[in-house]
Amino acid sequence: MKNRQKIADTQWDAVQTEIRELIIETAQAKQLITYSELTGMLQTAYMHYHSHILTRMLIEIGSAERAAGRPLLPALVISKQSGRPGSGYFSLAPGETEASDVILEWEQEVQRVYHYWSQA
Repeated sequence: MKNRQKIADTQWDAVQTEIRELIIETAQAKQLITYSELTGMLQTAYMHYHSHILTRMLIEIGSAERAAGRPLLPALVISKQSGRPGSGYFSLAPGETEASDVILEWEQEVQRVYHYWSQA
Protein backbone atom coordinates (compact mmCIF):
# COMPACT_ATOMS: atom_id res chain seq x y z
CA MET A 1 0.00 0.00 0.00
CA LYS A 2 1.36 3.40 -0.99
CA ASN A 3 0.82 5.00 2.43
CA ARG A 4 2.99 2.38 4.15
CA GLN A 5 6.25 3.48 2.55
CA LYS A 6 7.93 4.76 5.70
CA ILE A 7 6.58 2.15 8.10
CA ALA A 8 7.33 -1.46 7.25
CA ASP A 9 4.32 -3.69 6.80
CA THR A 10 5.48 -5.65 9.82
CA GLN A 11 5.28 -2.49 11.95
CA TRP A 12 1.94 -1.27 10.56
CA ASP A 13 -0.26 -3.38 12.86
CA ALA A 14 1.88 -2.68 15.94
CA VAL A 15 1.80 1.09 15.37
CA GLN A 16 -1.93 1.05 14.63
CA THR A 17 -2.60 -1.01 17.77
CA GLU A 18 -0.57 1.44 19.86
CA ILE A 19 -2.47 4.41 18.40
CA ARG A 20 -5.80 2.73 19.15
CA GLU A 21 -4.73 1.95 22.74
CA LEU A 22 -3.62 5.56 23.29
CA ILE A 23 -6.96 6.84 22.03
CA ILE A 24 -8.83 4.37 24.28
CA GLU A 25 -6.86 5.70 27.27
CA THR A 26 -7.84 9.21 26.18
CA ALA A 27 -11.50 8.13 25.96
CA GLN A 28 -11.42 6.56 29.41
CA ALA A 29 -10.05 9.84 30.78
CA LYS A 30 -12.86 11.67 28.89
CA GLN A 31 -10.35 13.89 27.13
CA LEU A 32 -9.36 14.89 23.62
CA ILE A 33 -5.85 14.50 22.22
CA THR A 34 -4.10 16.51 19.51
CA TYR A 35 -2.39 14.87 16.57
CA SER A 36 0.97 16.11 17.86
CA GLU A 37 0.34 14.77 21.38
CA LEU A 38 -0.67 11.41 19.95
CA THR A 39 2.37 11.05 17.70
CA GLY A 40 4.63 12.30 20.49
CA MET A 41 3.48 9.43 22.70
CA LEU A 42 4.20 6.70 20.15
CA GLN A 43 6.85 4.19 21.21
CA THR A 44 6.69 1.77 18.26
CA ALA A 45 7.63 4.23 15.49
CA TYR A 46 8.28 7.88 14.77
CA MET A 47 5.47 9.56 12.91
CA HIS A 48 5.00 13.26 12.14
CA TYR A 49 1.61 14.58 13.17
CA HIS A 50 0.91 15.80 9.61
CA SER A 51 1.74 12.38 8.18
CA HIS A 52 -0.57 10.84 5.60
CA ILE A 53 0.23 7.53 7.29
CA LEU A 54 -1.32 8.78 10.53
CA THR A 55 -4.42 9.89 8.62
CA ARG A 56 -4.67 6.47 6.96
CA MET A 57 -4.25 4.64 10.26
CA LEU A 58 -6.92 6.76 11.96
CA ILE A 59 -9.32 6.11 9.07
CA GLU A 60 -8.63 2.36 9.32
CA ILE A 61 -9.15 2.44 13.10
CA GLY A 62 -12.41 4.36 12.68
CA SER A 63 -13.64 1.98 9.98
CA ALA A 64 -12.88 -1.04 12.18
CA GLU A 65 -14.63 0.55 15.16
CA ARG A 66 -17.72 1.31 13.07
CA ALA A 67 -17.73 -2.24 11.65
CA ALA A 68 -17.61 -3.58 15.22
CA GLY A 69 -20.59 -1.41 16.21
CA ARG A 70 -18.53 0.91 18.40
CA PRO A 71 -18.32 4.72 18.24
CA LEU A 72 -15.53 6.30 16.21
CA LEU A 73 -12.42 6.53 18.41
CA PRO A 74 -10.69 8.96 16.02
CA ALA A 75 -13.32 11.56 16.99
CA LEU A 76 -11.06 12.29 19.97
CA VAL A 77 -8.01 13.18 17.87
CA ILE A 78 -8.03 16.89 17.06
CA SER A 79 -6.00 19.68 15.56
CA LYS A 80 -4.32 21.98 18.05
CA GLN A 81 -5.30 24.97 15.89
CA SER A 82 -8.98 24.23 15.25
CA GLY A 83 -9.86 22.03 18.23
CA ARG A 84 -11.57 19.64 15.79
CA PRO A 85 -10.62 16.54 13.85
CA GLY A 86 -9.29 16.81 10.33
CA SER A 87 -11.02 15.98 7.09
CA GLY A 88 -10.10 12.28 7.39
CA TYR A 89 -12.42 11.95 10.38
CA PHE A 90 -15.24 13.78 8.64
CA SER A 91 -14.92 11.44 5.63
CA LEU A 92 -15.68 8.57 8.06
CA ALA A 93 -18.45 10.22 10.02
CA PRO A 94 -22.02 10.13 8.84
CA GLY A 95 -22.35 13.92 8.89
CA GLU A 96 -25.00 16.23 7.54
CA THR A 97 -24.41 18.68 4.72
CA GLU A 98 -24.70 21.75 6.93
CA ALA A 99 -21.39 22.63 8.59
CA SER A 100 -23.01 23.27 11.96
CA ASP A 101 -24.71 19.86 11.82
CA VAL A 102 -21.39 18.16 11.05
CA ILE A 103 -19.81 19.78 14.11
CA LEU A 104 -22.81 18.88 16.27
CA GLU A 105 -22.62 15.27 15.05
CA TRP A 106 -18.89 15.20 15.88
CA GLU A 107 -19.57 16.58 19.39
CA GLN A 108 -22.22 13.90 19.91
CA GLU A 109 -19.81 11.22 18.67
CA VAL A 110 -17.22 12.39 21.21
CA GLN A 111 -19.83 11.86 23.95
CA ARG A 112 -20.68 8.39 22.58
CA VAL A 113 -16.97 7.48 22.63
CA TYR A 114 -16.63 8.70 26.23
CA HIS A 115 -19.73 6.77 27.30
CA TYR A 116 -18.73 3.55 25.56
CA TRP A 117 -15.18 3.46 26.89
CA SER A 118 -16.16 4.50 30.42
CA GLN A 119 -18.31 1.33 30.50
CA ALA A 120 -15.64 -0.95 29.00
